[in-house]
Amino acid sequence: MKTMMRSDIFKKEVVVINDPIQFNKEDLIEKKINFDNKGIKGIVTDIMLNGIHVVARDLTMENESYSIEVEHDFSFVKLHIEMEGDNEYCPENPEKRGIYIPQGHYNLFYLPKIKGVLNYKTKRRRTLEITFTAEYLDKLFYPNLKTTIPLLAEAIANQTEYVMWEKSRSISPKLNALIEDILQCSYSGAIKKAFLESKMVEILSYLFTIINEEENTPLSIELSACDYLKILEVENILKTQFKEKHTLASIAAQVGLNNFKIKKYFKMVFNTTVFNYLTHVRMEYAKQLIEKGMPVCIVSEELGYKNPHHFTVAFKKTLGYLPSKLKN
Repeated sequence: MKTMMRSDIFKKEVVVINDPIQFNKEDLIEKKINFDNKGIKGIVTDIMLNGIHVVARDLTMENESYSIEVEHDFSFVKLHIEMEGDNEYCPENPEKRGIYIPQGHYNLFYLPKIKGVLNYKTKRRRTLEITFTAEYLDKLFYPNLKTTIPLLAEAIANQTEYVMWEKSRSISPKLNALIEDILQCSYSGAIKKAFLESKMVEILSYLFTIINEEENTPLSIELSACDYLKILEVENILKTQFKEKHTLASIAAQVGLNNFKIKKYFKMVFNTTVFNYLTHVRMEYAKQLIEKGMPVCIVSEELGYKNPHHFTVAFKKTLGYLPSKLKN
């Protein structure tokens, strides 16, 4: 099992990584790399679990873009999440599948082998990449991988390419909460290993539930590229202006899409309503404040609730437990 990379950022040298994913080893292996080379600076966190490789990157670049030639001699399943920046894989063989993940999006895919170029067009990248071995998935979902996610199981069995979504999906509040749990984990040793392994199961269960619940009709049949971008704009408003009071009319005025289309297309893209999404964003923010010790009444007031009881009800309905649980 070997990965080879070549790029200007490596001074054209071939970088070889042997056994990038461990298996049948019980220890958690973690290292933080302070990267500073060819105008690229930042921190790369590398974590190996049993059959799982987690890489978190937080990098800034002097240049607008850079590329890396990459080749793997092994197959893998990867969940790739771009919080900031974007990622494009262009295979050397034009008949093979390429993958594009823009900012704020993610995708899960299986590629038997990799040989091509990774292109990055950004000055800032914050990413989380989780790579799973097929053996790990077989063991996790044994004996029902074929019924859990049949198309992926078939691709693995036949060594053919698989991408969960033709268009990478926008990061939902639920997925964002799981990402933050992984990135902000402060445990160490065996406790951290158990915590991260549980999050891997949770994140896979979440994704496989989504794909199994969705209709088979491609998104592009009903939703134009222009309207899709406007829906992403709606999502950005909800994520960045969540403390403000919103109506469908006020959102429609900002993005140039009528109320009916916003309701219909938002549900199509995010599998939830506009205001359920907004509530989830608000409650995840509230969770962070309460965990830091802020009183529930203050958090409630900051989010615009006149009555703390109404806030508590909304919190429990959204996250499944009372805010007081965070203080225990």
